[in-house]
Amino acid sequence: MDYPYTPPAFLQNQSADEIQRRMMDALPPGIDKSEGNIPWDYTRPSALEKARFIEYELNETIRLIFPQWSYDNWLELHGEKENIFRRPANKASGNLTVTGVPGTFIPAGYQFATPANLTASVIFETLEDFTLEGTPDNRGQVSAEIPVQAIEGGVIGNVGEDTIKLMARPIGGIAYVSNGAAMTGGTPAESDESLKKRILEAMRLGMSFTGRDADYARWAEQVPGVGRAFTQAEWAGAGTVRLFVTDGNGIPANQQILDAVYDHIIRPGNRMERLAPIGATLTVAAPAPLYIDVSASVTLQPNENIDTVTERFRANLDLYWLEAATENDLIDVSNGLAENHIKYVFIGSTLARTAGISNYLKSSLTVNGGTDDFIIPIGQFPVTREVILHE
Repeated sequence: MDYPYTPPAFLQNQSADEIQRRMMDALPPGIDKSEGNIPWDYTRPSALEKARFIEYELNETIRLIFPQWSYDNWLELHGEKENIFRRPANKASGNLTVTGVPGTFIPAGYQFATPANLTASVIFETLEDFTLEGTPDNRGQVSAEIPVQAIEGGVIGNVGEDTIKLMARPIGGIAYVSNGAAMTGGTPAESDESLKKRILEAMRLGMSFTGRDADYARWAEQVPGVGRAFTQAEWAGAGTVRLFVTDGNGIPANQQILDAVYDHIIRPGNRMERLAPIGATLTVAAPAPLYIDVSASVTLQPNENIDTVTERFRANLDLYWLEAATENDLIDVSNGLAENHIKYVFIGSTLARTAGISNYLKSSLTVNGGTDDFIIPIGQFPVTREVILHE
């Protein structure tokens, strides 16, 4: 949500010209006040300095006083008052399949990488010591999945499946490596917009620690890599709480993020730091993907490319899915949960405002083959699967 800033009345009409005019009016009559004479030359620098102080520095100071208009480290100081801190960049993670001779030892911190093509290699490291074990195949080799994590935080680590192929240095006994699934969970440091939203939510909802729905969501969203969290209370009986978590890229969170959320709230190693109330049983899960296909006939603006516009539309859809899935924040109603909806007309408006699209044929727009709104089932999250735009 935007918060337009309007300078208070006492800081308006304070341009250098207006200030100098008032200064000149205050001089005794009969003095030549024209530009180039001493009165004008002596008052102009003061007017310029005062105007800068009022129009920029005082207004900027007022903006920094309030979280609605604050930014950077000043915004972080507002967050500290509410026990809200900027989430650092999170490292992508996943499993790497390693094939080799039984008994081959792979130490914690050993590095694997993607090949360097047009971009530099992305490097991943093992999180623990690992030894290949199992029943050898007819080649005398075994395969095992090893958890790995990017050495650098951010989206750079979100590489696709079957892209991690190399060892940083050879280990005898390893014949082949690859990742059967994409690495996920790599997110940049939290933006000012996201941090501001969490700070304002904490200010409005209060800093409760009683274990209400909003508390669980707030605690989860303190964890690096988390985008949004949704609370389902008493889902398996009294005292049970389930959190559905998406990552900062708007997709279901991976296991590394889910484990981090659980550890942050439950503190299994130190009950004195536990956030959840005594007796509460927490389950942290990624919502199952609700795959969505969109197709439409469009008219492009001059010099636009259909592939580029399609990618822009996909990005805009991902933003809309997040908005649609969080509209009601899964609030309990009538012994169940409020259900959010994907609205067909909103997908049309998302397409219409995508850069590069001049118009689209309304009758051609289909969502999962139809033109109806549909419910986002509890425990699912919209994920864009196929987008087909044709001219």
